[in-house]
Formats: sequence, C-alpha cells, structure tokens
Amino acid sequence: MVIRTSSTLALYCHHCGKIQLHDVSLFTLRGSGNQRLFCSCGCAQADISAIGHHQYLLNIPCVLCETNHLLCLDNRKIWRVPMEKIYCSKENLELGLIGERQAVEQMIEHYKQACEDLFREANYDEDDVDDPQLMFEMLNQLHDIAEKGGLQCSCGSIDIEAQVFPECIDLWCRQCGGHLTVRAGDEADLARIKALKRIELIPPRRFHHKT
Repeated sequence: MVIRTSSTLALYCHHCGKIQLHDVSLFTLRGSGNQRLFCSCGCAQADISAIGHHQYLLNIPCVLCETNHLLCLDNRKIWRVPMEKIYCSKENLELGLIGERQAVEQMIEHYKQACEDLFREANYDEDDVDDPQLMFEMLNQLHDIAEKGGLQCSCGSIDIEAQVFPECIDLWCRQCGGHLTVRAGDEADLARIKALKRIELIPPRRFHHKT
C-alpha cells in the first residue's frame, strides 16, 4: 500500500466563492503542529493540526451554520484514500475535498463541467454569476426536486423553464406562464431550497373587465 506524504485540501471560499487548493505536508504538519489555510483572496478558510500520531483535526468555519466544524481525520482519510468529500454535518452541505491532488483536480473539473452543462441548459453564462459554486448547488437541488416530481406549476404542468440571474433563478411554466423567483444569493438561500421537497409556481393573474 502506498502512503502519500502530502495531501491536497480543496475548500470553498465563502468570501469570494472560488475553490482554493492547499497542499498539506505530513512532515510539515507534524513539525509545526498547526497550519492555517488562506484563500488567495486573503480569507482564512480553515486550521488543520496534528493531535496525535495518526489523527488530525480540521477546524473549518461554516457560514450556513454560523459556527465552526471540528472534523477528526485519520491517516486513512488524509494519506491513503484517493479522495474524500468533507461535509457540514448539520446541513449535509459539501465544504470541500481532501486527497490525492490529481483526484481532487479531476473532481473539481467534473464539478466545473456539470456546472457549465446546467448553465447551458438555463441559457446563461457562468461568468455572469456572482458565485458559480453556489449557483451550481442551487440548480442541482432544483434538478433533484424536479426528478422526484416536486417541481410543478399550480396549473398541473411540469414543463418548467429556468432562467439564471446573478443572485436568483426564475422559473417559468411553459403552459400557462406561471412564475416563481428563487433567491440564490447566499448559503441561507441554499439551505432553504435543501429543506424543500415541493416547489409550486404561481399562476399569472387574470384580469376580468366588467361588462
């Protein structure tokens, strides 16, 4: 079995919305005891420290929970497994990736391609979105709800079109013109969508003229 002496930690920055890669060395970590990880924008993303011969503690802030998550990682997760996902234990939101650099980069590329595909379906350019990763998660959640039959218009139609804007997603019913705007500006908006099992569009108002 090959044991790596370095591992790559990919973390989502809640300040700039980008994914930052951090190379963590086994020897440096054991020597320094603690290592603070910063995004290229200057925002502190996490602290990782050796707490024993085979264990490490990852202290990572979670904007969604408004607290810090303390994750205990063993040798297997950091130095042996090709890649592991790191989650917010409360909201089940993905906070980052850890593992072999090539595997981490491949997963990020997969996310990027999936994001581009979703934006293409919604007829929008990723560069025009304030936080592409957040929007990717939002679109994924809407897609999952739709797959389970939970996205429809009050007229009964499930033929829904999505249009992406910098901080929201507009949903339109192709049959009656029903409409709903879903906010997609921050992690709180994502949490609200994750808690939903059903989304129903509002029908257009009908105006009747008195005769």
